[in-house]
Amino acid sequence: MTKPPIFGAWGNVPIDDDVRPFSILNPVGSDANRNNRRHHFISAVYMDGFADERGRVQVYRCEAPEDPHPMNPRAIGFERDYYSQKLPEGGQENHRFEDLWNTIETVWPETVQALAARRLSPAISFNVLGMQTIMRARVPATRDRHALMLEAKLRSEHKIAEEIGALPPEVERYAGQFDTVPIGINPHETLLAMNGEFKDFGDLCFRLGFEVLHNKTSTPFLTSDNPVCSYNPRQPLHARTPYEHSGEVELIFPVSADMLVRGSSKRGPVNIISRHRDISDSRKVRQLNRTIAQFSYRMTIGPNRSSDDLIRTHAAVVPTITTEVRRREKEVQIICRNVFGPRPVLSQYIDTPDKAARLEAKMAAASTQTDLPPDDNAGETAIERGNRQDT
Repeated sequence: MTKPPIFGAWGNVPIDDDVRPFSILNPVGSDANRNNRRHHFISAVYMDGFADERGRVQVYRCEAPEDPHPMNPRAIGFERDYYSQKLPEGGQENHRFEDLWNTIETVWPETVQALAARRLSPAISFNVLGMQTIMRARVPATRDRHALMLEAKLRSEHKIAEEIGALPPEVERYAGQFDTVPIGINPHETLLAMNGEFKDFGDLCFRLGFEVLHNKTSTPFLTSDNPVCSYNPRQPLHARTPYEHSGEVELIFPVSADMLVRGSSKRGPVNIISRHRDISDSRKVRQLNRTIAQFSYRMTIGPNRSSDDLIRTHAAVVPTITTEVRRREKEVQIICRNVFGPRPVLSQYIDTPDKAARLEAKMAAASTQTDLPPDDNAGETAIERGNRQDT
């Protein structure tokens, strides 16, 4: 079972007046009377910073951006069992990751209050960078990207096995279909990938110096279900590559409707918030909101409808990846590129006989060839079973 990372010496940050560094909180909670399996990938306490006077946010779903709905932050941004893990001895663990995120979410209100008062301290920076990290690593945009990488790897492996006549008997039924047959990825695999995302984002922060921008206009900042936006600021918006970190880098992270953290590879000192600045130009706020809308994945969020046009403009494309398989003799290389494109539709992971039977029936109904006979003993498709056994 995957364990969340331990804070260790990295979390040795002094308390600043009333701002506690999240590392002093115990990330291990009791399992007694804990039945909540609605796991948020956007912190509800974070979304509170974008709520109107009634405590609601406007939610623009990418499939219907012209029809936003006012909603309570606790009613959105979650999936059932999003962080759950199967236990080797049977059963399911539901709270380890939620407990880790809770340490950061607990100190978030006091951190935002300190930012609003224009304070600077190691504890404030530590908590902001912590929130940025989890809002980059755990969101569906990131986990889906890893699922797409794993799917491309599995398709390539089975196509090569077919070419050399090495397909296992239980997979031969899919011969000629490895470009199209649904392949669902075990969610546990994308949980494992979060460890790498934590490290990569930490490395990026050690290249950036941060500042807080205070919005003094009548247009509030937006946020989304993918609120950490990083890119090369020299690229024009229409030709931008998401997460392009090879040259100059800019990062923006909306903290609330009135504040936004901006990082730059041209600023120092790195890995810390070193100043506060005001923005009084609504055009600059609109420019930042355009980027936030561009990086949104399933939904864009705001306190009002002042940015309807920006959200509609960018709803059709999301940050995702393309994959390309290159082969040279016996060597196979999968090239992944970050792009803005249509939001991918991932296949369901098959882990029960009922799900397997429904998938087989769906494939048979869609096929113009001879129906594929169902595998009554399958708890998952043969491809996914092989993937599970290899991990």
